[in-house]
Amino acid sequence: MNIHIPSLALAQDDVVAGLKPAGDVVGAGLKPTHDAVGAGLKPAHGAEILATRPDIGFFEIHAENYMNPGGPNRRLLAAIRETFPISVHGVGLSLGSNGKLDRDHLARLKEVVDFAAPALISEHLAWSDFSGRAFPDLLPLPYDEAALFRVAGKIDAVQEVLGRAILIENPATYLRFRGDALAEPDFLAELCARTGSGLLLDVNNVHVAAVNHGFYACAYLDAFPLERVGEIHLAGHVQAHDADGAFLIDDHGGPVSAEVWALYRDVIAAAGPRPTLIEWDNNVPDWAELLAETEKARAEMRAFHPAPLASGACPEGRLATSHGVRGAAEALDAHWQSAFASALQDPVAPAPPLFAPCDTASRFAVYRNNSAVAEINALKEQFPTVLRLVGDEAFSGLARAFARENPPRSPVLAAYGADFPAFAAVFLAENGVEDLPYLPDAARLDWAVLQSLRAKEAEPCGLERLAALDVARIGAARARLHPSLALVASHWPLLALRDPETRDIADWRGETILVLRPESEAVLIALEPGAAAFLAACAAGATLGEAAQACEAAQSGFDFGHTLVALTRTGAFLDFIFDI
Repeated sequence: MNIHIPSLALAQDDVVAGLKPAGDVVGAGLKPTHDAVGAGLKPAHGAEILATRPDIGFFEIHAENYMNPGGPNRRLLAAIRETFPISVHGVGLSLGSNGKLDRDHLARLKEVVDFAAPALISEHLAWSDFSGRAFPDLLPLPYDEAALFRVAGKIDAVQEVLGRAILIENPATYLRFRGDALAEPDFLAELCARTGSGLLLDVNNVHVAAVNHGFYACAYLDAFPLERVGEIHLAGHVQAHDADGAFLIDDHGGPVSAEVWALYRDVIAAAGPRPTLIEWDNNVPDWAELLAETEKARAEMRAFHPAPLASGACPEGRLATSHGVRGAAEALDAHWQSAFASALQDPVAPAPPLFAPCDTASRFAVYRNNSAVAEINALKEQFPTVLRLVGDEAFSGLARAFARENPPRSPVLAAYGADFPAFAAVFLAENGVEDLPYLPDAARLDWAVLQSLRAKEAEPCGLERLAALDVARIGAARARLHPSLALVASHWPLLALRDPETRDIADWRGETILVLRPESEAVLIALEPGAAAFLAACAAGATLGEAAQACEAAQSGFDFGHTLVALTRTGAFLDFIFDI
């Protein structure tokens, strides 16, 4: 068949402004100075950071937030790394697990490291998976010889793959194992000796653990191998109460406390300046407030006077527990992780009998709540339209039900929720909810937008490529679609339902939505039936001629040529190719 293509002319306003695609590392590999103070890189702050180029020592990213092929966060990181040193902080290697090291996750971490070219790489002394189930939290492990052997082996494997030493962070804990045979500083020092790794000293975690377990932070720091510290973290915490009194939860949700600032001064006085990060991951403030917190740390760093840790400041008559000094070993069942994981997944199960005496029910509930809240919050981020349509309380209930049947299988929570739209459809039907029939399709569109935003970077072809095709053979060409392109067909007006300003919808006819990210932002377009049929045919491998026939079958009198031009202008195609 003959295919007519309208006359093509490029205008200046066809160019979409935005950050350049993240390509080769330019200016990356910068190293922070020993007295650098940094902050976590948050997408909400990106535009202001790039516009103002603040006086800040480095930025730190959570590796798992960048384990996608492309998208706005990758473009932001590519721009930031040209000017600022980068630190990569992982949360998903699960070094303390009894299971094998997740080689697939390690490969993804290596890809992030290769992309970011960081000066520092760190992970946690914790575990977060068991038997194919991922727990979005940093869970404690016993400090004994078996754990030491296991964790050291995993650190060796990680460092071999990454080709460099990493830093291991001391954890914030709410329970400690009755089988601990080593003090935490001794355990960390031995890990460094066996693996050549360094340490990330989280001063807030020291304070949290000291309050929770009844030891003196100064005694802990006296025993800590400060000479191995390559980075310091400072963060906020909140106070909770149980039968034993007050205890602290490491929430990264506010400014650094006075007690943590005091400990930081002691550490800097004893160890000298070290790259220091302000962690503020929840209730994230505006950039000015976060920058001000980094300036406090810089002032403390510059005011330091070398001095030994004042261990004599610990009140007399009270000894540190096994987190500060070596404790009495007690045999711990090798299946401790199975018992911990099983209780964590059962909201009414008692805490397993693994821990040193305390109000274990309240403390174990913190871990259980952390996992549940992280799962719900991840789903809220993935499905904003569903959240808006049903409200926070109803969405949280739906998310809990989903998580019980479909727990995370990966520490990368950005990949969590693929089955949520189908689950929502079954859940609504089984519970007799009839007034939200469009909800599963709204969820499918949310998920398509999310995948489009994280799709591989690719440069779409322009109208000049279309104009260069041999008109006589154009029907035999096949279109290569942009990797971010998706089609979401629905019986409902999804764009109107997605718009938070929509109050009344006059036209409830269904539509097919084109989802595309040709530049840095997602584009959503309601397609006419002919255009939808054309793209669906192209996606199935049809030639342009065959796709044109699909257009005509779906919509009488449809102008295929103008549609091909419009879709090319939008960025839907990478190229047009011929079989021969």
